[in-house]
Amino acid sequence: MEEENNNQEIFQREVNQEKTSFIKNFNFKKYGPIIGGAIGLIIIIIIALGLIMGGPQKAVKKYISAINSLNAKKAIKCIDYVGYDSWKWSYDVDDFKKEDYEEFLKNYKEVDKSTIEKDMNKYTEILDDGFDDIKDNSKSFSIKVKKIKSVKKLEKDLYAVRARIALKIKPKDKYENEIDKTDTITFVVYKNKIINSGDLGDFLD
Repeated sequence: MEEENNNQEIFQREVNQEKTSFIKNFNFKKYGPIIGGAIGLIIIIIIALGLIMGGPQKAVKKYISAINSLNAKKAIKCIDYVGYDSWKWSYDVDDFKKEDYEEFLKNYKEVDKSTIEKDMNKYTEILDDGFDDIKDNSKSFSIKVKKIKSVKKLEKDLYAVRARIALKIKPKDKYENEIDKTDTITFVVYKNKIINSGDLGDFLD
């Protein structure tokens, strides 16, 4: 047993010596640019995966998917109502300035969050009622993102996403016309939550 422990200690010392020798003798000048390039590539891949797996585009898709499922609770989870209250219709995404962002953040901090939380139940009820109307009056309902047309970074964590939205509704009443239309809607996304959905309300009417 003692001999076995001695052998393990000797083996570990040899491994450590080899590691130390490798580091001392490694030609960083020669291989440094290669390593730097590899690290840079890894960072790019991580960022790309982040854009694919998450980010403002996904926030919009998730929101539209929640509406498509006619699930009010899911839709509410996609919305930042503090951000919604801070943004409202005060800003123009095509002419958004740093001063606007600073004002938005100031508004965001000053919003009475307790009031917003109380209103969440009201918002959920309103959505539930709207979704119930769709269920009661439609044979089928479909809304989806056909294409993300552009993603514009306004400031840190704040994006304007232009998405082509397709809506199809088949009414139960045979005398009513089917709805089949598309439109480009601009969504404002803050920290991967919807804070403004542009003309989506008019589009759904």
